[in-house]
Amino acid sequence: MRLLKARAGREAVKGSITVWRPWQLKQLELFQGVAVSTPSHQCLTQEYLIVCGQSGAIDFQYRDTRLSGRAVDGTLSVIEPGEIWTSQTKDVTYHHLFIDPAWLQQFVTEMLHWEKGLPHFPSHPLFDPSLSRALRDLAVRSQAPASRLQQEEALLSLFAPLLRVHAKDAGALPRLGREHSAVKRTKDYLQAHYAEEVALQELAAEVKLSPFHLAHIFRQTVGLPPHAYQIRLRLARARTLLAQGYDIGYVASETGFFDQSHFTQQFKHHYMMTPANYRKAARFS
Repeated sequence: MRLLKARAGREAVKGSITVWRPWQLKQLELFQGVAVSTPSHQCLTQEYLIVCGQSGAIDFQYRDTRLSGRAVDGTLSVIEPGEIWTSQTKDVTYHHLFIDPAWLQQFVTEMLHWEKGLPHFPSHPLFDPSLSRALRDLAVRSQAPASRLQQEEALLSLFAPLLRVHAKDAGALPRLGREHSAVKRTKDYLQAHYAEEVALQELAAEVKLSPFHLAHIFRQTVGLPPHAYQIRLRLARARTLLAQGYDIGYVASETGFFDQSHFTQQFKHHYMMTPANYRKAARFS
């Protein structure tokens, strides 16, 4: 395994960030940050994301929950696919684990006989030191060769308690189905047309609202205006293409950015490393 340590520009972030794929499993991606400081930024992912901070100060908001102050070792948050969260950090050391939803469903069905569909998790942070240790152990073990059995045991030590202790039934949480139907249809439309130039009037016509009304309820519900949501969809797709080894210029064009410079600026702002550094880390991990 080759680990590439990437440092983003001083104007955006301080500290170091390392990214790799455990045992070359393309459905998982680990970020390890050491003494990272960032300005406030909003993020979106199409995967599950486990956020685990060990030290430093953080201001973190997800759904209706806000966490501000010193990071408490043993505290985790689970962000579900398609969700927005906001984060600002100072000297934070952390692990982020991105998990492909389809892979997670298959894994827990085969390993845990979990037949409830994709799991849902509470908005509030989870205090579970043993689970936090399991994530750190996975980060350490995944940097060395391991048999399939060893890999599965390490993954089970993380995902089994995560689901059995902390997952909720789908109906137990306020989910996207309860949001304004126009917002859901707008998100679906942007998902389908993420790389295209989409006008607000076009979106409004799709959901039969005025552009003003749609923009208002979308931002109120999602936490981002439609254009910013579209940018994050583009970045999520760009990350996938870069990991597959596609040229940066091609990725910028394919995902709808104005040019490679604009793409690089946006990618660096949201992922705290350049597309080139990310591409090298993802391809050779």
